[in-house]
Amino acid sequence: MSKRLQAGLLGLVLLLGLVVRLYRLADRGIWYDDAFSILLSERPLNLIVQGTAADTMPPLYYFLLHAWLQGGQSIAFIRTLNVVLSCGIILAVYALGSILWGERVGLVASLLIAFSPLQVYHAQEVRMYALLALALVGYTLAFVRLWQADTAGRTDWLAWAGLILAGVIAMYTHNLAIFSLVFPGLFLLLRRAWRLLGLWLAGLMLIGLLSLPWLVLVPGQIAKIQAAFWTPRPGLAEILQALVIFHTNLPLPPLWLGVALFITLASLTLVIFETLRFCPREDKEGLLITAGLLPPGLIFGASYLMRPIFVPRAFILSQVIYFLFCARVLTHSRRCTPAILLAWLLIGGDLIGLVYQASYAEFPRSPFRAAMQGVHAAYDRAQAVGERLCIVHDNKLSFFPSHIYDRGLPQTFLDDVPGSHNDTYAPATRAAIGLFPQPSIAAATQGCDRVAFVVFDKAIQEYREIGYAEHAVIAWLEDRFVPTSRERYGDLWVLYFSQPIP
Repeated sequence: MSKRLQAGLLGLVLLLGLVVRLYRLADRGIWYDDAFSILLSERPLNLIVQGTAADTMPPLYYFLLHAWLQGGQSIAFIRTLNVVLSCGIILAVYALGSILWGERVGLVASLLIAFSPLQVYHAQEVRMYALLALALVGYTLAFVRLWQADTAGRTDWLAWAGLILAGVIAMYTHNLAIFSLVFPGLFLLLRRAWRLLGLWLAGLMLIGLLSLPWLVLVPGQIAKIQAAFWTPRPGLAEILQALVIFHTNLPLPPLWLGVALFITLASLTLVIFETLRFCPREDKEGLLITAGLLPPGLIFGASYLMRPIFVPRAFILSQVIYFLFCARVLTHSRRCTPAILLAWLLIGGDLIGLVYQASYAEFPRSPFRAAMQGVHAAYDRAQAVGERLCIVHDNKLSFFPSHIYDRGLPQTFLDDVPGSHNDTYAPATRAAIGLFPQPSIAAATQGCDRVAFVVFDKAIQEYREIGYAEHAVIAWLEDRFVPTSRERYGDLWVLYFSQPIP
């Protein structure tokens, strides 16, 4: 393949990936995590540090978003930062595949990444996972170059610099990044490459030293996770979910979920079979298998020693490794039938994931913009007749995105139950962002002529599932106000109340 053709095909892959990532960039709804990132990143850098220190993630992504926000405030522009980072992942995967198995594998792997529903999702989400993936792929690429240079008896100082830089970026991006950064140690230990192992350990220590200003805060964040967060201990179901996420992303409706599970198991079985039977045994295979399996394995094990932290997005590098193996099967010159079958399976998974997530508007990504348009109209009507309409959200999950969509609308939200697994909005983070909850519905509705109560249908159902006839806050409002109307926006309710006539 000529260099010109190679560059042209890579440019086409990049263009296709960009088009997919730009689709509905402005229209797709935001949710709590998006809004949290935006609101915190708007603050001065010292307050970002204060807010992240009390939260669970390092500050680097928020710093980048803070700088990006200086160029515009629209949702589409804000999301463009992650689109750029995601396009960087496509290029990095091409480079990694090319250096391992040649340009054809690199191109096909980059094409798989370009259309991956999981990668597209994170390209449009205002969170740190695109940056994390880019850093981890860069770290892996740098280590591959170091290993190849060492095998040839050379020292690649540029690769060493890239390894350190990518490792530090990953550490300042996500607290679980360390589980992905240690894979070279196991690989080198198994190969008994003592010299390179010693040098890598020195490099890892340097990464830790450069990350020390943040690492000193991690024990406090771990304590917060142990006290305030709840996720189930991972088992077979969570492993299957992680594999489905790599192929189609989640959530999916029941029928599509069954199809996605079939695609996942069939694709995985085909790739494993083809790799074991028809591909040559090479050290680079062992390197990739270690990079792909060690991070989720370590996180799985850690979830049984502390509060479960099995978050598939945190080992997103494993998906990249899996796609590299898929690309090698797809480019196998003597095995056309398995390659065609795998291609159709992967295309089916992409279509299911991309189509469904493009129109997804349910909890927690409910249609907040439409809801706020209706609430704002009700607020204007109350203002016109001299009445005070208080807009109260059941919790921060609906308030934060609603506030982003309509900052001029006076709204408030109720505090989390202290000590509950939802109690994640730390006092220092509140002070950094400058948004504070109301301690009770009584305090939130004091002096109000009318009330608009915003609540997820999921929250109403949860109360009923534990034996209550009604959501506690709704019951309180019905005892003291007169219900006047209710409006539904997807799975989001806006319930209106007025003061009883004297």
